[in-house]
Amino acid sequence: MQLPDLKMPDKEKKILEAAITVISEKGFSASTTSEIAQMAGVAEGTIFRYFKTKKDILRGIFIHLVNIVGEPLILDSFKKILFHSDQKDLRAIIKALLKERFVLMESIYPMLRIIVTEAMYHEDIRKTLHEKIISKALEIFKLFQEEMVAKGLMDKDIDPLAASRSIYGNLVGFFIYQKFFGFVIKLEDFDKDLDRVVDIIMYGISARQNSDARQ
Repeated sequence: MQLPDLKMPDKEKKILEAAITVISEKGFSASTTSEIAQMAGVAEGTIFRYFKTKKDILRGIFIHLVNIVGEPLILDSFKKILFHSDQKDLRAIIKALLKERFVLMESIYPMLRIIVTEAMYHEDIRKTLHEKIISKALEIFKLFQEEMVAKGLMDKDIDPLAASRSIYGNLVGFFIYQKFFGFVIKLEDFDKDLDRVVDIIMYGISARQNSDARQ
């Protein structure tokens, strides 16, 4: 995985890139610093000039995700789609959001895979993820909901946390299914599948008098 330009020595950047590749494939516990060094093209001792322990490499990956990727890519693009989209109806905005989030998750998948996996075992990662990304995204969504309610496009009684969980829960499920079973999915069906996900978010699974009605 190629990281964007960072204010760090070139060797440190190469070590992080190599670590993302190795750890995403083998997991943190099964990865060794010698494997990371070999992929980075440096001596193993060089790693410890920049990272005191293997856990510090994981922290380095996490810090990159939060500080470099989190704010400009995850939060800024989230605000851009919700508040500055050319789309005028709620359904189109949600579809645009899911599509953009899917592309983003795909682009940072090796790093994302590491963080999600290791967050299950490291409370400090979970807390920082919530503080730096999840809670901020929820505040943005609350503002968006207020705007949609004012326009008569969203129910004012819907809890914003539950609504955002529903949207992202469906997105994550869709993303995982594509990752695991993409070999049975035709590329040209992606947009249709995404439409079905959006329909579930918008209308639920109960019977509707007009199943083709879309806001």
